[in-house]
Amino acid sequence: MSGERRRRRRPEEAERAILAAARSFLSERPFREMKVEDVMARTGLSRPAFYAYFKDRYELVTRLLEGIGGLLFAVDRRWLVGDPGAGREASVAVLEEALRGGAETFEVYGPVLRAISDAASYDGRVEEVYRFGLIERLIVAVAARISRDVEAGISPPDLVPEETARALVFMTERYLIDAYGTSSPQRADPGEAVVRTLVAVWTSTLYGTPARDGERR
Repeated sequence: MSGERRRRRRPEEAERAILAAARSFLSERPFREMKVEDVMARTGLSRPAFYAYFKDRYELVTRLLEGIGGLLFAVDRRWLVGDPGAGREASVAVLEEALRGGAETFEVYGPVLRAISDAASYDGRVEEVYRFGLIERLIVAVAARISRDVEAGISPPDLVPEETARALVFMTERYLIDAYGTSSPQRADPGEAVVRTLVAVWTSTLYGTPARDGERR
């Protein structure tokens, strides 16, 4: 019966099952321990079926990152490609929405991203996908938005876009992995405090500290 179910499973369903099994594995154990047979044992599919969809576990990780990275870019897109001409307050509002969406993505996929980030520190192929792929693309996109904000006069003129983007992105990645990177977070329900902290750091760096009532910026 189980063999019959395997034969009847559509290719797109089988591929999704393998990706889901890999996410499940990495939420519990490090990448260095992940083997094809371990992933496939969670799918109900045979081990050889893996190679119909993925060359090896590195390609599997690449596909996982494409999906998660796509979510991060989707929630950031309105700010990344937004018009600085909308003004400071509108830009801050869209940035806050993007940071909130990014935090929510890490809340869902934090253990997986932590496993992949840790693997990137000792495995060149994973580093190429994660560090020089996903993270670097985000830095480039953030730097481009900062450049436009500086030109529009809503960000400080002395900001160096590339270095500012690099500092903010790496800080945020480490901070969110620390907050959400284990199945049992070190601090209870970081939630709103994490978002408020990120918003404070990004907006004060890029747009200055908002004035209190009766004060000038």
